[in-house]
Amino acid sequence: MIDVAQMTVEDLIQKVLESRPDLTRAKIDEMIRGKIEEAKGFLTFESATRAVATDLGIEPTGISFKQRTSIKDLISGLGDVTILARVVFVGPLQKFTNPDGRDGRMRHLVVADKTGELRVVLWDSNADTADPPNMLGRLAQFSHGYVRSGLSNKLELNIGSKGSLKIILNDLHETEIPPLTFFHKKINEISKQTKTVNVIGAVAEISGVSTFSREDGGSGTFQKIEVEDETGSVSVIFWNTKVQELADAKVGSLIQVFGAKVKEAFSGGVELHVDSSTNVSVLNFLPFGYEGFSIKPVKISDVKPSLKVTVEGKVASQPLFRDVTTSKNENIRLASFELEDETEKITVFLWRDCAALAEGLSVNKKIRLRRVYVDYGSFGRLILSSSSGTRLDQV
Repeated sequence: MIDVAQMTVEDLIQKVLESRPDLTRAKIDEMIRGKIEEAKGFLTFESATRAVATDLGIEPTGISFKQRTSIKDLISGLGDVTILARVVFVGPLQKFTNPDGRDGRMRHLVVADKTGELRVVLWDSNADTADPPNMLGRLAQFSHGYVRSGLSNKLELNIGSKGSLKIILNDLHETEIPPLTFFHKKINEISKQTKTVNVIGAVAEISGVSTFSREDGGSGTFQKIEVEDETGSVSVIFWNTKVQELADAKVGSLIQVFGAKVKEAFSGGVELHVDSSTNVSVLNFLPFGYEGFSIKPVKISDVKPSLKVTVEGKVASQPLFRDVTTSKNENIRLASFELEDETEKITVFLWRDCAALAEGLSVNKKIRLRRVYVDYGSFGRLILSSSSGTRLDQV
């Protein structure tokens, strides 16, 4: 018996011959060449063999991945395409009415391999079966699709009535197709040099919806939330129609932001902007590959500048309160003290209303500070400075 984990192209051809004794080797070779010619040379011999096997009702997913079709090899106009890739985003099910009055359904995905990302559009029954909790983070095989130029002239693979998808539960090939975490950044990995980014995190704070006036006389809306993971937190600003996609979000909800634009924040750090080109999903499940996700305090020795973090430690000096004058000639309240954990010590500055958070603190009191900025202080040393969303809990 053939071990499917080690199945080669030749093994698959032999499997076809065993399953279809009415076919000869010459006939199978002819069918494979026909697939390659039909794809105008853009299918490898292995991919064409897999397509022939699928046409004949023989499952080819155990075949070696060494020569599989990559996303980068796809071009507009290809038909009867079969690929295997990681599902990295699952959009909502959309319903519509066809011109002939029939009901239709559509769902879009983003899939990826080592060579790139690809938008996949599922139609009707295939859209119905693409349940996000079972799809996100999984390997999936998309068979008998066609490639065309879609939004912004980017390629997309369409899986219609002749196509199919299959989720691969036995995920043994992460060296060939990386896991979901590979296609997302931790918040402390986001820098000003990053143009766009994908993140998964928990909603830590939700601000109200605000309106603004456009130059053309119209109006727009925006809403800011704080998203955090185990490495820090970041502000995410949703613009206009994207605000509606926050309707189901609550503090503590898990959210995926895919393709957000990275911009420099007023504070000097970074913030993420979500517009019509960004995919957003409020998740009510932990995706495959994120089963151990949790928000934990960052060790003081691991904090990085330009980020907001949650830290935990003991108060190492009695808080000092004083009034200071800013560069704008404002008189504001400031509280400062030392905080230490088992790795290091750092100075904390709580400004304005946040200064009141330090009242009643004493040396050796254990506290947790949430959403404090990491910045540079005197002599280039790192400090923690309060933001509008800073919280202090005694633990």
